[in-house]
Amino acid sequence: MSQTTRPAAPVGRLPMLDALRGVAALGVVLHHEAPLYGAPGLFPRAYLAVDFFFMLSGFVLTLAFEPKMRGGMATGDFLVRRVARLWPVLAVGVLIGAGWRLWIGATGQLWLLTLCGLLLVPLRRGPGGLYPINGPQWSLAYELLANAAHALVLARLGNRALLVFVLAGAGMLAWCAYVWGSVGLGDTGRNWWGGFARVGFGYGMGVWLGRKFAAGRAPVGAGLAWAGGLALPLALFSLPWWPLGVVAGDLLAVFVIFPPALWCAAHVVLGGGALKIADGLGRLSYPAYAIHGPVLIWGAWLAHRHGAQAAMIRPLTLVAVLALAALLAISPLAHGIPANWITGRRKG
Repeated sequence: MSQTTRPAAPVGRLPMLDALRGVAALGVVLHHEAPLYGAPGLFPRAYLAVDFFFMLSGFVLTLAFEPKMRGGMATGDFLVRRVARLWPVLAVGVLIGAGWRLWIGATGQLWLLTLCGLLLVPLRRGPGGLYPINGPQWSLAYELLANAAHALVLARLGNRALLVFVLAGAGMLAWCAYVWGSVGLGDTGRNWWGGFARVGFGYGMGVWLGRKFAAGRAPVGAGLAWAGGLALPLALFSLPWWPLGVVAGDLLAVFVIFPPALWCAAHVVLGGGALKIADGLGRLSYPAYAIHGPVLIWGAWLAHRHGAQAAMIRPLTLVAVLALAALLAISPLAHGIPANWITGRRKG
């Protein structure tokens, strides 16, 4: 049997997926960085990385938790684990955002904004972001909603019913993209409704693919696995130059490219230095995503205030994002809060 085929659910992490998660997170950082300086940047469509994150989350959580759910794992236990895993690093991002507002003297309702950010309570006030303190956290809120739907509904659906759910989500997402003009919605008070379509399709597709992968369906050889896996970042970053409209290009990426690319990447086998790089990118991905928004805004504010040093401050801000993300990745916060601290139960 080829070492690139997997007859059953794998044990441990899938390194190429870790690498793609890290690359996609860095794409999001650069996507948000350029507009702060009045530039479109090289990656104006990297918002589609969020759709990949939703799909990837459904995939890996299906492999890790659906057997436990079928074995009697309570919905509450699953959700506590997810919140405990995500919240500490997210809270750091919120506190950085609150610190910036305190630094510049924008203290009006700061306590409310900070509390809502820490509790993941969205604020639909006007056309601005749902989370003014740390804007990118909107997708994490939707992901936790998807986790709840997974435990309560999706885990109980058979594969055919799940596929119907995914196709319905695809139809809803296509309609939302047509109405809004792109798939880049769900993060503001004007388009919050689109977030349900994005996470519904992406996460649901990830669950469906995860079940097929766990069953050992359609293994992929090494060459195709690498080609398919690399198609995702290539499409993500080259899409603005394709001869397609925004809606058509976005939907092509999300519907046609991302699912098979995820499938292929899951079959890539890495070793040696490549495995270490993939692991490092994977560990860096969530901290970078969770804290980059307020750090970039703080840096851009400093650059605009000190115009003469702007050329130096801008790259240093990116370095600060990566350095802080790396510190968080090796800190105890990266492992989350022990779930028993929240439930009050003792291990064993």
